[in-house]
Amino acid sequence: MPRRRTAGVLALVVALSSACSAAPEEPLPDGRALVDAAETSLNGIRSVRFDFSVSSTIPGLDIREVKGQASKDGGPHGTAIGQADVQASADRFELDYVLVGETLFLTDTKGQQRQATVPADYNPMTLLDSERGLPKLMSEATALKTETKEDVLGVEAYRVTGELAKDVISSVIPGIQADVDIKFWVTKAEPRNLVRVWIQVPPRQPNEGAIQLELALSDQNVPVGTTTGG
Repeated sequence: MPRRRTAGVLALVVALSSACSAAPEEPLPDGRALVDAAETSLNGIRSVRFDFSVSSTIPGLDIREVKGQASKDGGPHGTAIGQADVQASADRFELDYVLVGETLFLTDTKGQQRQATVPADYNPMTLLDSERGLPKLMSEATALKTETKEDVLGVEAYRVTGELAKDVISSVIPGIQADVDIKFWVTKAEPRNLVRVWIQVPPRQPNEGAIQLELALSDQNVPVGTTTGG
């Protein structure tokens, strides 16, 4: 019996000491406030590094992945430089691209270059445009709720979940004709910056899977063609 009492006392001491040493969890900020603050920051930037990917095909959106740097400055469509993974019908290929003025220069893996018209719906100005781009998705998102705090490529960020109505998402990506779930990752440090976006598009047919779109953002206001070294 003394041995059992001793074991019970030790267990109680361990439990109490663990409870006393645990730091209280800080409350999570309001999701709407986080996204609004990140939208304000996004509207104020002139350039950004981005990495956008799509897990499957979306009608009218030939890109499977595109990454690089984009700027509002330098021409009517802004300027941009980077690489793209393109799906055109049954063909899939990679390209380097440079957007200068009115011209989009495309270079394939063999070094062959051609020029193309800048797509009206997909250019740096659209990505950062408050009426047609990412800021619109942030302002129109509903049911925003902060889920947790986590690390995104070495940056502490809050993950905020929400929803987008069909008419909102289709005004930015016309090929999406359904309500979607969306998640925003907003930096813990101020000014609040958007560092990642995730969108899930429901299946169009019973035998299809959901499609995920992901966008990572970094190097805000770093001149196009340079890097912070991160």
